[in-house]
Amino acid sequence: MSKDKKLRQVITQITAIDPVVAIEISAMMECLAGIEAREQALAAAAETVSAQPSKIALIGVYGGLTPRGSWYGSSLSGIAAAATRAGNDPDVAGIILDIDSPGGTVSGTMEAAAAVADAASKKPCIACVNTLAASAAYWIASQASEMVIAPSGDVGSIGAMIMHQDVSGYLEQMGVKMTLIRSEQSPMKNEAHPFAPLSEDARGFLQSRANAAGADFIKAVASGRKVTQTKVREEYGQGRVFGARDAVARGMADRVGTLDQVISGMMPKGPTRAARRRSALAFE
Repeated sequence: MSKDKKLRQVITQITAIDPVVAIEISAMMECLAGIEAREQALAAAAETVSAQPSKIALIGVYGGLTPRGSWYGSSLSGIAAAATRAGNDPDVAGIILDIDSPGGTVSGTMEAAAAVADAASKKPCIACVNTLAASAAYWIASQASEMVIAPSGDVGSIGAMIMHQDVSGYLEQMGVKMTLIRSEQSPMKNEAHPFAPLSEDARGFLQSRANAAGADFIKAVASGRKVTQTKVREEYGQGRVFGARDAVARGMADRVGTLDQVISGMMPKGPTRAARRRSALAFE
């Protein structure tokens, strides 16, 4: 038998003896019930507040981007891992990409951009161009929910490029002659070596690789910016870089703003003092 039923039985018995005492006990029980209900409501509210996301994940995208990173730039695999971790963390309310990079390698960029796109599908993800997002960095930035560019920022350089250096003339002046011996089964091995001009066959192959990477780039930007591939090809500069105002006008970025403004705008805002204490800002 519950405590409430037992108490009601006691009240019924007392009522038979002294109705006035019974009325006082009933009033007391109503007050106690009200207090208990308020305590339960407060406990439920506290659980709701504590369950709310309370962190902002700040992911740096800096310098020359390479698959494993280096002293002069961020790791593309590290960016992908950080975006995936933040996207899956229930305590992270939003993600900010702090970007200042001229780009990097094709290898690793697609995976990093895909991880950002996946995270952006789960929670707010803002790419803050602070102050450069070019080439591979723009590919990654374009996958965020929103792109904010610093007043002095630049974005663009959409496309892929392969460079070949012919040093044969210099070596000839130095009296150096290079001889390459390849296995007979692999006549195309290292066909883009720098010790002779590119053959037409090698140039055509490298051109096809660049075209394929460029097409992937345009497709990803169109998907991330929610525009057509034709718009990206024709209006996003064809490899050029644009300043903040031009970028926003072309639709390559959403608005002009600083990193501090982006962080301030994403900070959790609670209605009560208790909620604010529980919503302390934390960076990853």
